[in-house]
Amino acid sequence: MSVEIGIASLSDRQPCTVDGRPTTEAGRTAEIIELGVQADRAGLDLIGVGEHHSRDFAVSSPAPILAAIAARTGRIRLTSAVTVLSVHDPIRVHQDFATLDVISGGRAEITVGRSAYPEPFALFGVDINRYEEIFAAKLESLLRLRSGSPETVPHPVQDPLPLWIGAGGSPASVARAGALGLPLILGYLGGSPDHLRRLTDLYRATGEQAGHGDRLRVGVAAHYFGAASEHEAAATYPHYHDFLRPKSPGGGGFVVSEQAFTEGRTLDRPLMIGTSEQVTEKLLHLHQAIGYDRLQLLADWGGLPQSQVHDSVHRLAGEIAPALRESAD
Repeated sequence: MSVEIGIASLSDRQPCTVDGRPTTEAGRTAEIIELGVQADRAGLDLIGVGEHHSRDFAVSSPAPILAAIAARTGRIRLTSAVTVLSVHDPIRVHQDFATLDVISGGRAEITVGRSAYPEPFALFGVDINRYEEIFAAKLESLLRLRSGSPETVPHPVQDPLPLWIGAGGSPASVARAGALGLPLILGYLGGSPDHLRRLTDLYRATGEQAGHGDRLRVGVAAHYFGAASEHEAAATYPHYHDFLRPKSPGGGGFVVSEQAFTEGRTLDRPLMIGTSEQVTEKLLHLHQAIGYDRLQLLADWGGLPQSQVHDSVHRLAGEIAPALRESAD
C-alpha cells in the first residue's frame, strides 16, 4: 500500500487540562514543535499544523511553527491543516510557504480550506456571507502565483509548490478539487466509509471528466490515538470530551457523550482511537472503501499528556504503518 502516513496538530489548548495540569501558549507551541521532531525521528511522512483565531488554540499562523520544525528535522513533509485562504492575501500565503520550502529544502505544502469557525472572518473583516465567492477568487490567484509569478519572492524549491484542498463534507468543494486536478484531503469526522466513498467517487469522476485522472490523490484526516490497551483507549474519553466541548457560551464545538465516543470507535465509525490492532483494522477497512493515498491523523488533542501522545505516535510509525503497508504487498 503506497500511502503517506503522518500526523497533525490543531493546537487546541485547555488552560487547565482535565487531569489538572495548567498550560500556557508558549508551552503548547513547544509541544507541537517537539511533536514534529518526534514524528520525523519515528519515520512518519508528514506533519500538519492547523490555523485558528481564538484563545482556544495556540497557533494562528502555521508557517512559522512549521519552519521551527523544519530547522530540527531532515525529511518529514510540512503542511498547513488548513490555511484559511478566504481571509488571507494569496500573495502572502505563497510567500510564507515558499519561504518555508526554502528553509526546509523542499518539504513544504499548502492545504487550503474555508474554515469551520466564524472567528477568522470577523477578525480579518471578511464578509462570511460571501465566503464561497471569496475563496474561489483567492484560490484562482494562488494558483496563478504557484504557476510561476516573477513578482513574488522567494521562489520555492519545489516547482510547483504542492497545494491540497481541504474539505469537510461539501460536495461543491470536492468537485472543485477534482475539476482543478488538485489533491483532496477529506475530514472524516462523522458518518461511515460509505459517506466518504460517495465524496471520493464524485472527486474522481469530476477530475477524470476534466482530464486530470493521473493527478488525483485522496487524503483522509481523522482523530487518532494509539493505545497500549483497550482500557487506555477508553480512558481518553474525558480528554476527547474536553477537546470538542464549547468553551464559551455560544462558542463553537459540541458535546460528545461517552456512548457516542464508544460508538465512534467501532469499525464503521471515524474515531481511530484504540490499540494498534484495532486502529489498523479500521484503517484497512477505510482503505478498502475509498483507496486513500494519504493519512493525516490528529494526534495531540484535548490536553493528552505528552508522554501518551509520543507513545501513540511511535505506535503509529512502528506498528500501524508497517501493518497497513504489509497488508497490501
